[in-house]
Amino acid sequence: SDIVSIGGTYRLRGEIQDEFNIKNYGTGTKEDFLLSRLRLEIDLKVAKNLKIHAQIQDSRGLGSSFSDRDFRGSNNPFHDPFDINQLYIEYWPTEKFGIKAGRQSISFADRRIFGPGNWGNTGRYAWDAISVLYKSDKIDSNWIVGRYIIHDPDIWPNEQINGVTALATYNTIKNLPFQLDLFYVYRYDDRGITKGEEGTGNLYSHTIGFRIDGKYGQWDYNSTYARQFGQWGSDHINAYGFVLTLGYTFDTLWSPHLMAQYVNGSGDSDPNDRKHGTFDGVFGGADTILYGWMNLFFFKNLREHRFDIILAPAKSVSLRGEYHYFTLDEKKDAWYFPGSAQRRDKRGSSGRELGHEVDLTAKKKISDYLEILCGYSFFIPGEFVKNTGSSLTAQWAFLQTTVY
Repeated sequence: SDIVSIGGTYRLRGEIQDEFNIKNYGTGTKEDFLLSRLRLEIDLKVAKNLKIHAQIQDSRGLGSSFSDRDFRGSNNPFHDPFDINQLYIEYWPTEKFGIKAGRQSISFADRRIFGPGNWGNTGRYAWDAISVLYKSDKIDSNWIVGRYIIHDPDIWPNEQINGVTALATYNTIKNLPFQLDLFYVYRYDDRGITKGEEGTGNLYSHTIGFRIDGKYGQWDYNSTYARQFGQWGSDHINAYGFVLTLGYTFDTLWSPHLMAQYVNGSGDSDPNDRKHGTFDGVFGGADTILYGWMNLFFFKNLREHRFDIILAPAKSVSLRGEYHYFTLDEKKDAWYFPGSAQRRDKRGSSGRELGHEVDLTAKKKISDYLEILCGYSFFIPGEFVKNTGSSLTAQWAFLQTTVY
């Protein structure tokens, strides 16, 4: 009932990276840096069913070997001072039907299809979009058209990327024994810069799929499947991504939760057949628990076998251990970082094994206003990495404080 509400978060994170950075693995260097992010949230309640929401974001870094020049023309993941990260109007003419128009964050379920990428200091995706919403006892339905913005410290306010447009629907079916999500995403880029196997052209991509998420006693499970088709430059798209997860929570001391997971983002089996087989990850997040905390992998040409254990020694403390075994899906396709191809052997003679990652994290909630998160990770390279260049063990550690 307050007309104006003001809040926000301030996050400070120190990181140490050894043998890798946000763009490359096998750097031969070690670096440490500090990242800060302030988000100021303002809600203005114009009427009972009409509000305006604004989020001002100030992202800064200290000590990184990268400068703003290294990200010119693309999303700057570290630096973007005092910019408008969100500014939208939300109007509900009826109880079930609403519309949200303006700059907004779009995120669903586990963030694999649409995710804002909030671990990054500036965030991976913010959208200039129109969202039409329908909520009832049986279904939550979202219809979206928009373009994402580029975080650029030299431009205020940040501008949307030209050419890349998304039309999507994401729907959650209720009152089933499990949650069922159905989604469709149409993505096009008419800039003529999409590189196919025999030339460049436009991108017209369709992604259709589902997600289930449920519990049965102390078991929990979820699965996502997405099929992709359309035109990638001069090539026809034939790609897919799927995730299978099974978990169990023990009713004992520290409430141990065990989870096993398999992830497969398809790769391209033949670089000369004019068929694009690499799943593109749609607009998914790429941070924290999705594909390992070190961000060395993404939902493209990837097979991931994974096992987690989560412990709760106290109500305010959470401990998490993760083991990941990564391989290529197709030997002739690349190893992909989020947003870029890292290494590739088009002959397919370097093997499939990418390597092993172990992630150890601890979270402590000091109060309603303060939370501390810390972690240590290491990556041991496998056959493919050893056969294509530098192959030293990479390490990463961080300490993050968040004030609400």
